[in-house]
Amino acid sequence: MNNVFIGIGSNLGDKEGNIRKAVDFLKEKCNVIKVSSLYKAEPIDYKDQDMFLNCVIHIKTDFSAKDLLVFLHSIENRLGRERNIVNGPRTIDLDILFYDALVLNDTNLIIPHPRLHERKFVLVPLVEITPDFMHPIFRKSVTELLSELDGEGLVELYKKY
Repeated sequence: MNNVFIGIGSNLGDKEGNIRKAVDFLKEKCNVIKVSSLYKAEPIDYKDQDMFLNCVIHIKTDFSAKDLLVFLHSIENRLGRERNIVNGPRTIDLDILFYDALVLNDTNLIIPHPRLHERKFVLVPLVEITPDFMHPIFRKSVTELLSELDGEGLVELYKKY
């Protein structure tokens, strides 16, 4: 079984409901180990949109990384994800952050997620559920990566999952 950390975000519709449904869909085919609290975060790249709710989930799965990506996209589709604006509003966003210590740079999939070390809304919930997890490229814990991050956007606790 592979240890995988997935970032989940939503800023359209019932944000919390979207996240809970995504977690439930993940439970259909994966072993959910831990879900972080939900965090409210302001959008980063495309600013003209509502605040996000974000969390990170730790799963164990037999899926290969590429098959997991296909499964995550199927969940996004089930929840009405539309890809109209790059980094724009979305009902749900599911990103593979880490897949064991795998380093993969493929056309459709990069692991670890290429910008997770720049994203407070990813690092804060990651630190909550796995503070000592080592980034396989930077050879630093997620706690160290968070401590090195400059003030990038508001991220605050919304509620425990």
